[in-house]
Amino acid sequence: MPHSHTSKHARRSRDLAAVTVPSGIGGVLTMATAVREALEGTGPAIAPFPTGPAEAVTYMREAIRPDDELLQLETDGIAMVLATSGSTSTPRGVLLSREALISSAEAFGNRFGTDARWVISMPVHRVAGAMILVRSWVHGSPFEVDPSVGGAQQFTAETFTDTTRRAVIASQSDGRRLMVSLVPTQIARLLDSGEMGLNALRSYDLVLSGAAATPQPMLNRLRDEGVNVVVSYGMSETSGGCVFDGQPLDGVKISLGTQDDVEPGRISIGGPVIASGYRLRPDLDAVMFIDGRVQTQDVGKLDAAGMLHVLGRLDDVVIVGGVNVSLSAVESLVRHHPDIEDVAIIDVPDDLWGSLPVAYIVAQSYDVDRDRLLSDIRSTVADRISRAATPRSFAFLNQLPMLDSGKIDRLGLRLQAAKDIAEGRMPHPGV
Repeated sequence: MPHSHTSKHARRSRDLAAVTVPSGIGGVLTMATAVREALEGTGPAIAPFPTGPAEAVTYMREAIRPDDELLQLETDGIAMVLATSGSTSTPRGVLLSREALISSAEAFGNRFGTDARWVISMPVHRVAGAMILVRSWVHGSPFEVDPSVGGAQQFTAETFTDTTRRAVIASQSDGRRLMVSLVPTQIARLLDSGEMGLNALRSYDLVLSGAAATPQPMLNRLRDEGVNVVVSYGMSETSGGCVFDGQPLDGVKISLGTQDDVEPGRISIGGPVIASGYRLRPDLDAVMFIDGRVQTQDVGKLDAAGMLHVLGRLDDVVIVGGVNVSLSAVESLVRHHPDIEDVAIIDVPDDLWGSLPVAYIVAQSYDVDRDRLLSDIRSTVADRISRAATPRSFAFLNQLPMLDSGKIDRLGLRLQAAKDIAEGRMPHPGV
């Protein structure tokens, strides 16, 4: 049965305790203990927070308000409250019940097996890392921790290879299947290292790629090289990944809100993995959680086999001279260029046009012909989407700014673009 949701929460007595999760293995072990006690019922519900940046942590705490006796949990069944990443807006506290978390872990085990050993390289105060710990508790799965976790140090092919080697030795001893969850940026670093990174990736029975869009050329290369990579789609509101390579987990129901779901539309997701709402935000609950389903900000389509394809986001459609432009559609198209390693398309306001697209690009190499590359981008976007969708200004970066969730910090890029334009480092795109 789908997880029921009500917008009017009855007051219950369970406490909500903040858990500070430092970077490194110590933070993982702290969080693992807190997750176990929350799920067993021997401890309070938990709201995990990183140690910094201080301003971001303050925003998270203000959204969730843990350790406040006057603001008890909405329902007694909540085990965890996770802050959304805040990549485009202020964070929200997602109320995850024990039922939802365990349902997600069990459905994942039914799909991929329960005899896992995990390598943890994702921050465990975010849903992808936290769900590894939930699965570990549900299935009794051991784990190895990469030294980079939570930003303790830079993620490198060398350290990841060492962590993988330890996990392989342990799995050879007990026969467990080796699994890891990574973001595309981490995978890109492994691929850039050559055979070292590839050999590490090939060691895994399952490599999950999620949190951000995985470029198709990257997927093609991984699969050509014999890496068993699976693309994960989900969010905090769905207890993490709930659709893998387009196929929903058992019990997860996808709807697009169109006639017989034939036409593309807004993705809504139902099932036992769905969150109970947002902490202290009944106003959002009323529009985001309807009839036991979460209304996502994503647009998708279902193919003839029932597989979900995510096309973009509702909240990234901007109006350029009266024309609707999907920034994610532009970004996806540009990312396929062979000379581009990564790209982010954001918009800046313009008095004449309304909004104008701006591209931040990470090139595959320093000696790429930038003039030719920009010409290619302009012509490709104009031909395949529209002239209105063509980025007006470009900036090259060594790497895109990322949140610890693995998502691009788009809000930060918008602020950076406004500053660069104001200080003359980037020409105004309307000029």
